[in-house]
Amino acid sequence: MIDLLKILAVALITVFAHMILKQTKPEIAMILSIAGSVLIVIMVVDSLSSVISSFYEIFERTGVDTSLLTPLLKIIAIGYITEFGANICYDAGASSVADKILFAGKVVILLISLPIIKTVIDMVVAIL
Repeated sequence: MIDLLKILAVALITVFAHMILKQTKPEIAMILSIAGSVLIVIMVVDSLSSVISSFYEIFERTGVDTSLLTPLLKIIAIGYITEFGANICYDAGASSVADKILFAGKVVILLISLPIIKTVIDMVVAIL
């Protein structure tokens, strides 16, 4: 809960500073927004280790091969990074570039997910 309050504080300070600087120094306002966003991402990444541990525990309990966890985590990371980059582009007014980033992220996710899809199909065929 306290971590969320810290993140909210950084976000509010970033937004207010952006609003103040946007009128006089728009380029500095954009850099400030990106810096605040990166700081928030860093704050969130610190707490992800418990999530990853939980994933490993779930995989071990269910007997699913833990080697599938790496591509799964990559897919999740690519999704978040893609959205983060696209949102920065949207904020900068480059919606066309943002759309291309989202498309590229979806293609990369599809490529990384192919081994997982193959494994799931193999598991279903083995059951039948």
